[in-house]
Amino acid sequence: MTLQALCNELELPREVTNLVLSFPPLAGERSILEMLCDPARFAEGYGKLREAADDPHGLRMLAVFLRAALRTREQYREAGIEEKIFLDTMKCFPRFIGEYRESYGEYGFDRGFWAGRQLSLLLFRLGELEFEKAERDGEPALAVHIPSDADLSPEKTGRSFALAEKFFRTRYPAYTRTPMFCNSWLLSPALPELLPPSSRILQFQKLFEVVSFDGDAQDHRQWVFKNRDLPPERFPENTSLQRAMKAFVLRGGKVGCALGILKRDALPLASLPE
Repeated sequence: MTLQALCNELELPREVTNLVLSFPPLAGERSILEMLCDPARFAEGYGKLREAADDPHGLRMLAVFLRAALRTREQYREAGIEEKIFLDTMKCFPRFIGEYRESYGEYGFDRGFWAGRQLSLLLFRLGELEFEKAERDGEPALAVHIPSDADLSPEKTGRSFALAEKFFRTRYPAYTRTPMFCNSWLLSPALPELLPPSSRILQFQKLFEVVSFDGDAQDHRQWVFKNRDLPPERFPENTSLQRAMKAFVLRGGKVGCALGILKRDALPLASLPE
């Protein structure tokens, strides 16, 4: 498998692919690649990469992450994990690039602090959602993450949770039937005031029992308004949620983030493929 073949499989924009392929390996890159694929050393590797890559838009760094993903692919094969799960998980990279362009009007990559989870077999995309091996109260648990392109319909999310149950039971038995938790603006107690009762976001909220709320978290700036640097007065008003949330924030409301624990008995029935 070559880097160009991986870029094609991930459907990276041609302009980004050409740039990625033009960057030669960094000095000492081999050891950085090893660290990026190691959950215990990823942070160290990312720090070294930031020092080595002079790259204001992050695309040189992206090239190194994608070369690391070639190693990750071999780790998937050694672990007996399906190719589809590898590709679905690694499609975080074109998603991150698209999110950067939506925010800043040009291609870039600023999620290096996060992508080690995908490279080191900590986080897997299973259907619409991502599931990360984690701990809660000192015991194994799964963190649930919601990609920006996720379909939150009950049918799709139900299937995703069912896929996760099957995947971890088969590949990582220590995480079988462990607690699943989610920390997200999507669980904010402010949202029922801002969305219609039929909202898929509100249906997703009902799957979780909220146990804490951080009203000062600002995640909504990135995920709803697409630019974490905008002051509320300049929030766009292109969608009904943007308009309602902007008005809510301007009158002093806090969106924040909530931590919720999955209520398994609230999951819709979902059938798995044979």
